[in-house]
Amino acid sequence: MEGDESYIFIAVVVQAYRFASNEYREFPLRFGDTICRVLDADLAGGKKMLAKCGNMSGCTFFKDKTYHVCNAVPDESKLPPHIPSGRYMLEIEISYRSIQLFLAKAYVAITRPEVK
Repeated sequence: MEGDESYIFIAVVVQAYRFASNEYREFPLRFGDTICRVLDADLAGGKKMLAKCGNMSGCTFFKDKTYHVCNAVPDESKLPPHIPSGRYMLEIEISYRSIQLFLAKAYVAITRPEVK
C-alpha cells in the first residue's frame, strides 16, 4: 500500500525499571511519542542503529513485510546523562491509535570503569 500513511499513528512508549532489592522497580525515566518522531530525533541513536543491522530505513512501514533488527547497540552519547550505574529493564510498548500491538522488554546494564 504505497499511499497508506496509517503508520503515522504508530506510537512508542518506553518505561524504565531499575533492579533493586531483588526486583525491578519503576524508575523515573519514561518517554513516548510517535514512532516517526522518535526515529527522526534519532533518540539513543535508534535510526542509525536500526539501519545498520536490519531492514528498517525510515518511518514508512508496509503491510505483509517482516522487519528485523539485530545486534542493536545504542549510541551512548545520545542517552540521558547521569543515569546511575545498575541493571535496568525497559518496557517498550508499540501501539496503533489505542490498540497495543506488542510489548517488548529489554534488559540492560549501565557500568562505568572503576576509578582507582
